[in-house]
Amino acid sequence: MALSVLMTYEPLETTGDKYDYWRSYISFYEQFKDGPATPNTAWYGSEYDAFRESLSKELGIEKHLIEECFFMKDKNGRYYVTPVGSGANPNIFSAENFIPLEWFLMYDGAEKKYFFTHTGFGAIEHDAIYYKTRVASALGRLDAAAADIETFLASPAARTSPALAEKLGGLGTGAENLRHWLSGFDPESFVVLNYGDISSRMDREQIKIEDSVSELRSVLTLAREGSDGDAEKVLAALLARWDSINRALEPGEEKRPSTLQ
Repeated sequence: MALSVLMTYEPLETTGDKYDYWRSYISFYEQFKDGPATPNTAWYGSEYDAFRESLSKELGIEKHLIEECFFMKDKNGRYYVTPVGSGANPNIFSAENFIPLEWFLMYDGAEKKYFFTHTGFGAIEHDAIYYKTRVASALGRLDAAAADIETFLASPAARTSPALAEKLGGLGTGAENLRHWLSGFDPESFVVLNYGDISSRMDREQIKIEDSVSELRSVLTLAREGSDGDAEKVLAALLARWDSINRALEPGEEKRPSTLQ
């Protein structure tokens, strides 16, 4: 199973009565690991058990009462957290064996970043893709995408290109679901799209040239401007590439719906 993940990181100061706990957790974690807590953090041997044992003593609570989080810090030193627990988590959504197209609508192509693997002798490899932006920016882009889709669906081109209209209508529904979800977070929060295990189905060159964000934006621009034929071609190429990536799934795996509904 290959998971892609969407996560919101909220400003630490907006966490209410959990502020002191998360501030203590972050302070201890940074001393222990010398870096932020991310889904890509590596633990070796019994290191994680040692961390929890030491954290339990530091916080003065039993290990089974420990709550954990992922966290990041912006360039101004402000902290942002994603609580992590065993139950349903409104900060984290995932999709099995694919990335929902509407997730790309929240980002700009220039926001593409990489996780790296050190391969020895100072060399690094682009290992996985992620995008990061403020919730306020993501909401603005979703609004712009919705406006483009509505413009196209109200145009004569939508009647002459019913297949494109159907696909963009579904994309608009997905965008609205995202907007509803994000509206519950502080606008200064970050929303991160992590390609996660999906990157393992892509070769190094695919990882470097992957730009679904810009391609999907091009589809909407062409559709809005009345170039429905060109929009269909760009969208068909985008979907064909993702079909190829999906075919790299292990035997028995299948694409499943996103947990974001």
